Amino acid sequence: MKICADAKNILEILKRHTDIVVTMHANPDGDAVGSALGLAWFLRESLRKNVCIYNESDFPNWLSFLPVPCAYVTDFREIPFSAPLVVMLDAGETQRFGEKFPPYLEGKKSVCIDHHLGDTRIATEYNWIDPSMAATGQMVAQIVYAENEKTFEEAAKALYVALSCDTGNFTFGNTSSECIQCLARLVETPLALSPIREAMDNTWTVRKLHFWGKLFSMVRFAFDEQLAFIAVPQEMYAEYGVSKEDLEGFVEQMRKVRTVRIALLMREEMKNDSPFIKISMRSTGDDDVRGILTRFNGGGHKNAAGAGVFGTPEQVYAMLYPHIGNVLQK
Repeated sequence: MKICADAKNILEILKRHTDIVVTMHANPDGDAVGSALGLAWFLRESLRKNVCIYNESDFPNWLSFLPVPCAYVTDFREIPFSAPLVVMLDAGETQRFGEKFPPYLEGKKSVCIDHHLGDTRIATEYNWIDPSMAATGQMVAQIVYAENEKTFEEAAKALYVALSCDTGNFTFGNTSSECIQCLARLVETPLALSPIREAMDNTWTVRKLHFWGKLFSMVRFAFDEQLAFIAVPQEMYAEYGVSKEDLEGFVEQMRKVRTVRIALLMREEMKNDSPFIKISMRSTGDDDVRGILTRFNGGGHKNAAGAGVFGTPEQVYAMLYPHIGNVLQK
């Protein structure tokens, strides 16, 4: 696995600081969490740094099998460092880290490591933004291997989860030869993949099974069944005894319909006492959903993107509809 200059440069910055806060975007996915844990383990065990992980969202239950090497806090007041280096992972826009993050970041030295298209100047010390990388976990792995020939199980396990989640278990179009080389290096740790896949895949509850059964019955179609979409009411969580975390992965399931090119999931929330919709979109090939959602201050990848918009599901769908049509009718 080739180690690029950016990884080596960031490694030198990390070595110059004693206290480091690792953070990732709010409502973190597998790549964000895996990257953060992998980096935190490396900082603590290899570089002997003081580390804290911050995120405004609670640690995802479905990733609870991953060991956490340090304090994981959701309140800035619990961060034990006064002037740390802040490492931002898996997002290139400060707002994606939460509403309270920009004021906290002010006056602090920072580094950004991300594989999404977006802002390339949010960090003070170094911005490593590389959309050619399959996952932010792949970038963190380069930093780890820039220092050590081999890593250890806890870091390797977290980085494997990061790579696996953002490549669809190494089946998406972003699964490059470099990504597979990174996977091979992690497996050499040694790392047993079967128990990790078991922990990632086979953790459903009966309640989630019934919840997803209902969701499948709610999916609707448009544009000659090239668009699959669903709006998930907030009250459904209480009705089925689940949480919004149990929606993880559902938008990908809608893409499995043979005719569907774009899948759209709209999750109802309340924000500032107003209706708010969290949008997730997925596609394949040349269908660019990121281009649609950048119009609504969203971001992500060409084939996987998200955004947040005030309004009802009907209003948000009406706003998205013409832009989806422009993509599907090309």
